[in-house]
Amino acid sequence: MQETFKKLPPKRQKEILDAAAGVFAEKGYHRASTPDICNRARISNGALYKYFRNKEAIYTSVLNHGLNLMTEMFRKKAGESESFPEAIETLFEGLRRFTRRHRPYVEIWVDLSSCSMNRYAADLSARVEAEGRRLFRGLIEEAKKKGEIDASLNTDLATYALDCHMTLFTYSLVSQYHRKRFSAFFQDSRRGPSQKEKVALVVESAKLLVGWGTGPV
Repeated sequence: MQETFKKLPPKRQKEILDAAAGVFAEKGYHRASTPDICNRARISNGALYKYFRNKEAIYTSVLNHGLNLMTEMFRKKAGESESFPEAIETLFEGLRRFTRRHRPYVEIWVDLSSCSMNRYAADLSARVEAEGRRLFRGLIEEAKKKGEIDASLNTDLATYALDCHMTLFTYSLVSQYHRKRFSAFFQDSRRGPSQKEKVALVVESAKLLVGWGTGPV
């Protein structure tokens, strides 16, 4: 991202990043082109290169913007609940709503897990993983202090498992394959679980994971 882009009004910055996110989400990084982005953002090719060095710089800026939005949402939601199950429900419901509002950014992040994106995955995913560790580790340690869960629970292991829950839940919100995979374990003869029912299932799974409600701690 060049300084010329940072000098644009925030609204215009958002419009350009949103346009680029839509193109990357629809076509993937490798098939997306700068002319596609220019057409969607309503800017000339020359203007685009005044704002970004190349397509990779646009992609990185888009992904970082999406991560900033997601991190802001998580940090806001983390302090809104009293108990561990309430916190998990608030976070996953917040993610469901976030995806509905910012779907292209979530689709881009999910696509980052494909083998074709290995070149970018390590650095660009580091912030997401760090936020997940901070978030879930904090919830678990707080629940231990309150006596809500067993103090001997392996915090690192539980943190990793909860983060995996969130990753697969996120995939199921935008990926047809993962949506069907999730439904395969909880479907009846008519349909799979709704998005809100998925949140409830994840909360129950998280409670089992940390031993919530299994007896005195």
